[in-house]
Amino acid sequence: MKAAISFVGRHNAGKTTLLTQLITYLKQQGLKIAFIKHTHHDHIALPGKDSELALQAGADVAAVQRYETEPSLEQILESVPADIDLIIVEGFKKEDLPKVEVLRQAIDPVPMLLPRTVALAADFSLECGLPVIAIDDVEALAQFVCHFCQL
Repeated sequence: MKAAISFVGRHNAGKTTLLTQLITYLKQQGLKIAFIKHTHHDHIALPGKDSELALQAGADVAAVQRYETEPSLEQILESVPADIDLIIVEGFKKEDLPKVEVLRQAIDPVPMLLPRTVALAADFSLECGLPVIAIDDVEALAQFVCHFCQL
C-alpha cells in the first residue's frame, strides 16, 4: 500500500489550514501528494473550499466525487496513481490508518486519541504519551510525517 496518513480533529480545529501548509511544504521537498477528504455533507468543489485549497497548496491529486453508495477507503486509496509518494487523508476517523489529531485549545483541549493515533498537532502543550507537535511548526510536522511514513 502507498504511504498514507490521516489528519483528524473536531470541527473548526484547523485541519484544512494545517494540511494546505503541510502539502505546500512537502511539495517544496519534491514529493508528489494526493489529498483525500471525507465529508458527510454534499460537497461541491468551490473556490476557497477544502479541495480547491488543497490543489492550490500543490496537491497532485485532490478528487471530489459523488457516489450512490460510498466506496470504502481501501477502494479510494487503490484509485490513487502509482507515482504518488504520500496520500494525505482528512477525516476517516474510523478507518485503520495512522492518524495525527489536530487540536485547538479554544475548540476542545481534550484529545480524542482514536485508535492508531500516532501524534498530535496542537496550539498548546499537553502530556499524552504521544509526540505533540506545535500546530504552527509545519517543518517539524513534515519531518514527523516523512519519518513515520518512511519517505
